[in-house]
Amino acid sequence: MTKREILIRRAAVTDAELIAATRRSAWDATYRGIYPDAWIDEYDLTVQTQRERKRLEQPDYSAFLAFDGDQCAGYFSYGTSAHGTYKDFSFCLNSLYLLPPYQRLGIGRRIFTLVRQAALAQGFDSFFCGCNVHNLPAQHFYEKMGGQVGKIDSGHKNPAEDQMYFEFYTGERLW
Repeated sequence: MTKREILIRRAAVTDAELIAATRRSAWDATYRGIYPDAWIDEYDLTVQTQRERKRLEQPDYSAFLAFDGDQCAGYFSYGTSAHGTYKDFSFCLNSLYLLPPYQRLGIGRRIFTLVRQAALAQGFDSFFCGCNVHNLPAQHFYEKMGGQVGKIDSGHKNPAEDQMYFEFYTGERLW
């Protein structure tokens, strides 16, 4: 495979539908067999686009898109946790999805560098992210990025609710 030139840019409110459509593709590839099929099969692009538009309008929400030419390769977002509090962490990697053809190419590592830099720029020496317990490829990736498992909440009737939390430290003290 030839090396790809991936452009990463901040998402605008007008990108809400692109993010929602990319999420749908990523969920189908990632969560089929973990989440109930109905969650994926009945994914409502219009509703998800509206939800993403509201997020993008929030000043403390930062979302980014990764492009291979005109093709959206994935997206990620960070900032205040979109899923509630976790310990005393104030900065969260809320989402990171790369479509299968773009995985294992170093793009995720590049994204993690950007997230660490953003955390530091905002005065944080640590951040966290959640991960479905059954998403083993994501777990391995977060461990490779230096994540330490902080909490596991599993055993739910619905495996989509089984979550684990990874903690990341920038290695720089900010005082």
